[in-house]
Amino acid sequence: MKCRNCGESLRDSAVIDKVEYYVCSSCGEVTEVDLNMKQLGFNILHRKESKGIHECYSSDFTIEGQSLLTTLVTKADGHRDFMGCFAKGWDKLNKHSLKQLLLQQPPETESGRSLIYVCPECADIGCGAYGCKISKVGQEYIWSQFAYENGYEEPQPIKEIGPFKFTATEYENVVNSALAL
Repeated sequence: MKCRNCGESLRDSAVIDKVEYYVCSSCGEVTEVDLNMKQLGFNILHRKESKGIHECYSSDFTIEGQSLLTTLVTKADGHRDFMGCFAKGWDKLNKHSLKQLLLQQPPETESGRSLIYVCPECADIGCGAYGCKISKVGQEYIWSQFAYENGYEEPQPIKEIGPFKFTATEYENVVNSALAL
């Protein structure tokens, strides 16, 4: 895992009441990781067709049964017209997202975040997107440092969300199931 402030690798930690604390030796930033595994799932987002808007079906990840998109939109006080990173008929986006979510290729964003929700018309970051940093430690994936970003302004961190820890087997199963929508 890397420090969200300076990017330094975080190695040493302490556990207090099922929360793991990492302190960056370079800048002193503290990162908290809830050691309780979270249940990752997904639902189908349906964007209905209307004048000038195309219909689309995409993935909406859920954490402990709650829509991640709804949580992000609520915390960021933003609009909710996004599609998930896996969408019916978007083969190039789907393959790209799968590789990033499974850490088979690095994110293309300058921030190092993988995009989870994108523009439902073009999937371009320039229209705005929600993403997070994804790491794997042993047999666990961790989603952290959620932010709204557009690629031309500084990302807008959403501090009150995550990090979330998932078992590797469950995570990979859910990601592959979401891809198959």
